[in-house]
Amino acid sequence: MKTIQALALGTALLLGSTFAASAQNLLDDIIKRGTINVGVGLGTPPFGLTNEKMEPDGYDVQLAKAVARDLGVKLNIVDTVASNRIPNITSGKLDIVIYSFSITAERAKTIAFTNTVFVDQQVYLGPKDSKAGALAELKGKKIGVTRASTNDIAMARANVEGVIVQRYDDDASTTQALLSGQVDGIVTSGGLSSAVRGRNPNLENKFVVSQAPMGIGLKRGEPDLLHWLNTQIFMMWTNGEIQALQKKWMGFENAELPRF
Repeated sequence: MKTIQALALGTALLLGSTFAASAQNLLDDIIKRGTINVGVGLGTPPFGLTNEKMEPDGYDVQLAKAVARDLGVKLNIVDTVASNRIPNITSGKLDIVIYSFSITAERAKTIAFTNTVFVDQQVYLGPKDSKAGALAELKGKKIGVTRASTNDIAMARANVEGVIVQRYDDDASTTQALLSGQVDGIVTSGGLSSAVRGRNPNLENKFVVSQAPMGIGLKRGEPDLLHWLNTQIFMMWTNGEIQALQKKWMGFENAELPRF
């Protein structure tokens, strides 16, 4: 009898743990609720912006729409600042983040990343008449970066003597600081730099700081959602949809996308 009771208890525990695991499956939760909550930075053109119809648009937004389309759910875009990307994932406020989100080993300690959706460059953007050709030549300059971004991380890692790093909460504020003369230059993504230079011909990319592979961020411990997203990225690359979006919004296509 004790053996039977032990087996019954073991079976109940196994079923209970299986149910709990199922209940915690974010992919199934998203499909069941019929909506996916996606964090995007709408002040980061060409990745995220508001178009002439006052609708969210841009490369990241179009990727988010493709994810929702193929999941068969509605898309809820949540305008997000860079510093809130990881906290909003870990707290469950957001299901995923698509926000020019550079993949780093440090960030991967806290959240999971999909395979790459775009490979960008981090560049130093400044006035054309500036003579700066490398980080070491920025001594005495005030340089703007977006707080908690890979641009911020790159400048902190470089730790260039005599450089004053001014941090802003989002890319729009960082860009405005450059345009208003609050800083001498900014370190930003190549994609955003292209959009800014298109409206301000007196600015130019002075040099490349580093490469920036970007992915979709999500909570750790969600293998089903991670696998689905990687499958989605693979299919969009295979059928040419990602390349078409890159050409439309960035003006060029990545020759390949690195995979884990």
